[in-house]
Amino acid sequence: MLRRLPVYLALALLTVSCADSKDEPAAAVDEDATAAMDAVKAATDELDDAADAGAGVNLDNGKALFATCTACHGASGEGNMALNAPGIAGQSESYLKRQLWEFKNGERGAHAGDIAGAQMKPMADALVDGQAVTDVAAYVASLAPTVPPTTVDGDAANGEKLYNSKCGACHGGRAWGNEALYTPRLTMLGDAYIVRQVTNFREGMRGSGDDAVYGKQMASMAKVVSDQELSDIVAFVNELAAGE
Repeated sequence: MLRRLPVYLALALLTVSCADSKDEPAAAVDEDATAAMDAVKAATDELDDAADAGAGVNLDNGKALFATCTACHGASGEGNMALNAPGIAGQSESYLKRQLWEFKNGERGAHAGDIAGAQMKPMADALVDGQAVTDVAAYVASLAPTVPPTTVDGDAANGEKLYNSKCGACHGGRAWGNEALYTPRLTMLGDAYIVRQVTNFREGMRGSGDDAVYGKQMASMAKVVSDQELSDIVAFVNELAAGE
């Protein structure tokens, strides 16, 4: 079963993140925190139910299912920026499961402007049940992470400051994500993919649905990061990846 995120921890993290934005009224912070408290409980219950649909893990089945994914994500899960496919090898298993379910449920890949997401949705739909989702996520998580190519220029020193103030609370100091918070590891995704997804959050192509609990939290953060700041942040993430 996926680990449950304590409601008090989600509330505390959201409040700290929002408090960093001096322009946001306190009342808005309180409103967001209250909504997050209720929504996080509902979301974690849903994720646990989805996880329970798969009785154990079959890595051999996951490997067989992953064969379809290699056309875009590569045989080792290294990704392919030319195909808008992120690196996924070694990614958080809980995060992979959640994203597959969000593609299947239409929370991702359904927006008219999300062309890359629309390409992924039918692949997720082909996973026939919770067991298939569980198996392929576990297999991908078991693969060795790779270092993606650098395609975005930025000021990594400034990016480190920005990352620590805006991103580190959820994604961790080394950008490895946090299983308890269902946040992804960033260092293997690829800088172009990160830029595109933050832009999608900012423009409402992700994190805008009624059930997008964690997505809404990320969308709020995306709106307080400028394009230059985003380039600096991914430059810092690239440095972290290169040092692994």
